[in-house]
Amino acid sequence: MLYTSLKAVAAVAALSAVTSLGMYLVACQRARALKRMNPTLTVYPVLIAPSSLLNLLNLIPRWMKISFPKNWTFDGKYDRFNETKDGVFAICTVNQTNVQVANSELSKEIMVNRYKEFLKPIQLYGVLDVYGKNIVTVEGDEWRRHRKIAAPTFSEQNNALVHKSSIQIANQMFASWEKNSITAKDGKQSYRVNTSDDMMEFALSVISSAAFGIDIPWHTEPDNSEFRQGHQISFKQSLEIVVNRLQYWVITPKFLYLFPIKYLQETKQGFDEFGKYLDRIIDDAEESASEEKPKNLLQMLTKATMSEKSPESRLSKAELKGNSFVFILAGHETTAGVLQFALTLLALHPEKQHKLFQEIRQVLGDSSIPEYKDLAKLKYVQSIMNESMRMFPPVTGIPKYTATQTLSLGPYVFPPKTFININTAGLHYNPAAWGGDSFEFKPERFMASDAPSRSGFAPFSEGPRGCVGKKFAQVEFMTLLTLISLNYTWTLPEDVDVAHVLDATQIITLKPKTPVELMFKRR
Repeated sequence: MLYTSLKAVAAVAALSAVTSLGMYLVACQRARALKRMNPTLTVYPVLIAPSSLLNLLNLIPRWMKISFPKNWTFDGKYDRFNETKDGVFAICTVNQTNVQVANSELSKEIMVNRYKEFLKPIQLYGVLDVYGKNIVTVEGDEWRRHRKIAAPTFSEQNNALVHKSSIQIANQMFASWEKNSITAKDGKQSYRVNTSDDMMEFALSVISSAAFGIDIPWHTEPDNSEFRQGHQISFKQSLEIVVNRLQYWVITPKFLYLFPIKYLQETKQGFDEFGKYLDRIIDDAEESASEEKPKNLLQMLTKATMSEKSPESRLSKAELKGNSFVFILAGHETTAGVLQFALTLLALHPEKQHKLFQEIRQVLGDSSIPEYKDLAKLKYVQSIMNESMRMFPPVTGIPKYTATQTLSLGPYVFPPKTFININTAGLHYNPAAWGGDSFEFKPERFMASDAPSRSGFAPFSEGPRGCVGKKFAQVEFMTLLTLISLNYTWTLPEDVDVAHVLDATQIITLKPKTPVELMFKRR
């Protein structure tokens, strides 16, 4: 019996080895074919693709060394490109060729000059169609229809609303900090804050207020919203479930949600209830569209689609919901992550923190609250945001696709069905664009007259397919950082591991690996 079992195990192991060898040989064949087309291109044949679920879910044994482990794009930054001629290399697997680009000129060519040729591989984005198609998951004429309606809603009116909401929510957050004060050695009150949690909550509250017109209380306050009537859970609870559990919702087979497992049942309830809330908000917006001026992003989006003369040009209710969902996801994830990294970087560099405060005081004078018009004058605040996103780009790759065409890019030629990934981390650390100090936190680089061209900086992507919510995120970030700097100084607690406080990992967007705590002290 034992002998038979061992034979079976040996047979399975041998079959796996032979299959793996065969797959690797096919990858090598693909790599050789690509190399023949591009003799100067660096090409890596690999058995396990960087985007493999085995890799992304950490299912590969530690002893098994692979060429491109999880998080390789950010952890390696430009390291992999040092072996290349010009910041471009290719990875070949058994069924796919993926070209990595960290060259500023070629990146601009892809995103800006030839965006109609290098298409978005929408097959990779289907997981974001949770409530319906949206501006992120469509291409071609469908994308143009979505963008025509969605882009104008991110207007100055909405940006001013983001500014107002940010101030209101920041004050709620500050009040919660000061309920748990510690008396420092100099007699001043200080506050130990989990900035990871608070920046996530802040960003969630701003998007709820500015996008949906729903003000949700800070977690230390009771939620007595009348908006909950007719729903099993509050809007805030459903929103938190949607943004915090998306990755599980996407990878979990839907039949499993039928099982009486608390976590799964809560997750399904959250997604179902949030869809119902969106239905209700859209219905209200449609009813009031002709009567009053839109007061939030979803009302603006609904009014814009209703004003389209042709029914074929309008967004369906499912598409309105789909766009609302993706605006929440992108806006919340991006701003919260950048705020966490920026505050930590400033805690590590008190001289930059002091310079920040000096600029704010110079612009605002004695005022304790920045007006919306002041933000354009706060150049160092904007530079801190840019430098934080350069060092910690919200997404570490912007995927494109040659689709059915053979396309040239610089000196290279790529066959149909080739994936082209603008490697944002590599691009942002490319010494050819940023010099030899690219690992240093240096906001001043964005204030210099010879600042690097935007083609070497793409945290929001660039060109026509760039993020429509870019200004939304900038207003939110700048307003909060200005308010924090006016009221507090901050440092790392003594028990925090400085060597690893900036370690990052990508889930949906780039985030600190572990929650970051900071000590804030009243000025």
